Amino acid sequence: MKTKIRNNTFFKYLKEYKILKFKTYFIFFLLCINNNSALATSYFSASKLLKNIINKDDPTTYKDLNFIKKKQSKSFDKRYGEEMYTATFFIFEAKYEIGNNVQILVNSEFGSHENIAEVAIKYSKMLGKLPIFFRKELKWIIIHGPWVDKSKCTCRWYAFRNQGVYIHTEMVNEEAEQEVLIHELAHVTIDPLYYNSVNEIVWTNAQKQDVKSISRYAESNPLVEDIAESVVAWVAARCKKDRISKKKYKMIVNTIPNRLTVLDDLIFRNSQYPLICKK
Repeated sequence: MKTKIRNNTFFKYLKEYKILKFKTYFIFFLLCINNNSALATSYFSASKLLKNIINKDDPTTYKDLNFIKKKQSKSFDKRYGEEMYTATFFIFEAKYEIGNNVQILVNSEFGSHENIAEVAIKYSKMLGKLPIFFRKELKWIIIHGPWVDKSKCTCRWYAFRNQGVYIHTEMVNEEAEQEVLIHELAHVTIDPLYYNSVNEIVWTNAQKQDVKSISRYAESNPLVEDIAESVVAWVAARCKKDRISKKKYKMIVNTIPNRLTVLDDLIFRNSQYPLICKK
């Protein structure tokens, strides 16, 4: 009888040990998941998390740049507040092998014709490195110089849906410029397909199902910046997996899987050329 009691006690402790061990492993598993999400939201923006995923080694569909005219025109320039102001621009047309041509307007503040042409060519080539679909609604890019006091910068680059992008040179690190351009083109072409449209519920449902946002910027602005930030992560995970760490790749697919699915359904129905992308 005593032996039976001892055995029952032993099995009781064994059972409790197994339960405790399971709880320990389960908590560790949850911590691993949360750490992946924490890595995402510890970065202010996707372009800081995923620098240089598009670089000088990537091909461009840029073909040619034609000078059209020099003209005074009203433009936004946040160095001078929220109102439009008049400046002199050199206007070019950037031509591409495939897809829409784009007007490039360069502020005359860059000085010599050589400097102005160099600026126009640089950003025209950068556009050509990104999926043709991202340029679908892009009509123009306006390029201004940097803030004199960069610490007072209120907005480095900014975009208008279905219209164009404003760029301030020197306000974005060279290694993150392509990623910021992806972000801005997403505002132009992809935002209007979901935000304030009949399809908005598709995106908001994906947001609810996902664990967190890809960055603090997206998390703080779910109905303004979340799509643009998620598109940068999509390009990294679907097109440039070889240029990011395994840790960052897992973080992306674990943090925003449902958003990635929405973008898969959209972008894979359109041209990703000259990028090569796959699920």
